[in-house]
Parts: sequence; structure tokens; C-alpha cells
Amino acid sequence: MTRSFPLRRDQAAQHVDVPPGGEIVLRGKLVCSTDGSIVDAATTTWPAGAPGGASVDSGGLVDFAQGGFHVTRRDPEAHEVHAVATGGPAPACALAGVEAPCLPLRLLPLARTRLQTAQELSGCLKGGITVEVPSAVVPPVPPGAAPYAQGAAVLLGVGALAAIGWAAQRRRARSPSGQLIALARRARAKLERADPVVAAPLAPAVEAALGALKQRRVDAASAEGRRVAEVLRRVEVRLDASVAEARADREQQIADELVREVESALEAVDEVAAARRDRR
Repeated sequence: MTRSFPLRRDQAAQHVDVPPGGEIVLRGKLVCSTDGSIVDAATTTWPAGAPGGASVDSGGLVDFAQGGFHVTRRDPEAHEVHAVATGGPAPACALAGVEAPCLPLRLLPLARTRLQTAQELSGCLKGGITVEVPSAVVPPVPPGAAPYAQGAAVLLGVGALAAIGWAAQRRRARSPSGQLIALARRARAKLERADPVVAAPLAPAVEAALGALKQRRVDAASAEGRRVAEVLRRVEVRLDASVAEARADREQQIADELVREVESALEAVDEVAAARRDRR
């Protein structure tokens, strides 16, 4: 659907709501009643009776470059101008206090070429120019490319859903509830590696705490939630200590076995040495 509106001459510049790369089309003309010149958006056409004869100047009512537009096509006879928004600097818009891109008027430069004031020129101009903003058209997909386009759309959709899910998961993990659940899961994982004698009485309690947290029966940010967190941290500390104790016990056992083996080997060496002495 194409939006259209008149180009206003009662303000220095007029904003056009179009994204970078978007096209606008200006149609129409203004005729000066005093000299017969015709002014459209991008050209001025002088009649045969004008000084210098009939001619066309590449300067019309709008300063496209200063407004952030680039003219792509102009038709002086049909008085039609096509331009695209560059997304670049638009100094005239800033000077006029309007949002870029915009359509700044060239009334003052046009008036000077006629030795007139801008007000005198504006008073002699009759007619109008219409600005059209065509809606963006999605190019049709060739029949042979349809499966690929559908596949790409599916992949994009899956990727978008995965990104949304990942972001939501990160938010949950960073929340007080997510951190408390993570603490309970760490405690459960350490129970699996702990001494069975220590783990046996703790496992049911940790599982119950984890179930209550998943069902949101305890608010992690409340005083009760902080109590649960403190207890789970104590469980972690106790399990770490039991693992350290078990490791120390195993190390002591291994060291004792090594000492016994070394002492046994030394005794064997001593026996061999004594036997040699006896033979002498």
C-alpha cells in the first residue's frame, strides 16, 4: 500500500518516514505566474520567452542531498522524481529541527536566480507536488527455490526459539530461585561421591529440598529460602569434608601398605646378606 501526502511549502523541511534504502516518489509541478517557469521537485524548466531561451536547470524545489536522499531517476517532462534514503548525514534536517530524512525546500536559491525574495517566489507558484512512499514489496520466491526458502525459514525459526529459550534459561539460572536450585543439585551430585555412611541420612533430605524448590513451595528470596540455602551450604561443607577425610584415609592406607612392602623388601635384603656371610 502506498502512502501519499502533499509537499508542504509553509515549512523549511518536511520529515519523511522511510528507512535507509527506502524509496520515495515525488510527482507534480509548480508554475510561476510571473515568468512562466515550471518547478518540480528536482528541475526547473524555463519557457522560450525567458532570458537565454527555453532550458532545463538541474535544480528544483527540494535539496535531496541535504535531506539524506539520493535521486535515482528524474523525468522533467512527466515531472516525476525517484529518490532513496541514504541513511547518511542530513544537515538541512538538523538545521530545520526535524527528524532525518527530510525534504528541505530550495525557495531561497530559486528566488535569488530571479532576483526575488523567497516570499515573492512562493506567492507566484501555483500547483502542487505529491510525495508517495511505496510499501516495501517482498520479491516472489521462484518455485524451484521454495523448498530451500522454507528450510531456511524453519532454521531461522528454530534458531530464534533456541535463542529465546537460552536467554530465558540464563535469566532463571541467575534468579534467586535458580541459584538455590543449583545449590541443591550440587549437593545431590556430591552425595553420589560421598561416603555411603555420610550420604545415607542426607540424601532423602536433599531430594526433598530440591523437590520443594522445583515446585516453588519455598520462595528463594524470603527468609525461609535463605535458611534453606544456609542448610544446603552446610551440607556441601560436610560432604566436602567427608570426601577429604575419605581421601586422607585412603592415602594413609596406601602409605601404610607401601611402608610394609618396603620394610618387607629390606628384610629380604638383610636375610640375603646374612646368608652370604654365613657361607664364608
